[in-house]
Amino acid sequence: MSLLEVDHLKIWDARTGRILVPDSSFCLRQGECLAIVGESGSGKSLTCRAVMRLNRSGLRQSGRIVLNGVNLSELPEKEMRKVRGRRLCMIMQNGMRAFDPSRPVGAHLRETLAVHYHWSSGEITEKLKRAMESVGLKDPPAVMRRYPHELSGGMLQRVMIALAIVLEPNIIIADEPTTALDAITQYEVVEQFVQLRSRIGSSMIFVSHDLGVVKRIADEVLVMKDGEIVERGETRDIFAGAQHPYTRYLVSSKLALNRHFMQLTGGDGVAES
Repeated sequence: MSLLEVDHLKIWDARTGRILVPDSSFCLRQGECLAIVGESGSGKSLTCRAVMRLNRSGLRQSGRIVLNGVNLSELPEKEMRKVRGRRLCMIMQNGMRAFDPSRPVGAHLRETLAVHYHWSSGEITEKLKRAMESVGLKDPPAVMRRYPHELSGGMLQRVMIALAIVLEPNIIIADEPTTALDAITQYEVVEQFVQLRSRIGSSMIFVSHDLGVVKRIADEVLVMKDGEIVERGETRDIFAGAQHPYTRYLVSSKLALNRHFMQLTGGDGVAES
């Protein structure tokens, strides 16, 4: 049974009339991780922000977005705000943009949780402390006192993952969450996402152009090009026998980069990523 159904999603620029996503339909099952892949400008992030109803004001969208039988497209904004965070949680590419730069990160976390739960201040602090420790953040009270610019990209991603652990949303949407991180931190953050899925059982939409990350985390893959879905299927099938030329190009490019990396590092050039 589908937890989320996106039916004939269309996104366009109201000022120019340019169609950015012409007609996309897909579904997400309970406990599943769906990866959306494609190059920059393919419509991945637009699609995810459309699900959250967070695209910039100049963009319009139509179609049905149904979460657990509720058509989000028809919800008033006041009701949609209740859905964001508690039922749909988005982890952004740039952690700095997720927080108010003029306030400590702890203020944002506490405020978000207070909107969705009637917990005391002490309960909120204790739940955040446990969640932050579980994702490898040392001294959570000190982290929460810091401002966003005082934390690294990897730490900000961990803070957002910790918030998701406490919120326990139905769906986590991760929009290129490892792009701005170095290779070692990327690996650590991806492992945190893997653990997050098993810990709270949330479904996940994972947006990435890194097929190595996708192969590690996703059950199914949806490939986008120029705003359109050109291929979809189980992850192993996409990597083993992609049908669309664009998907084959993405997979072959990843393999070529992997061979080059292995050669540079003295490997045999055939290791699987």
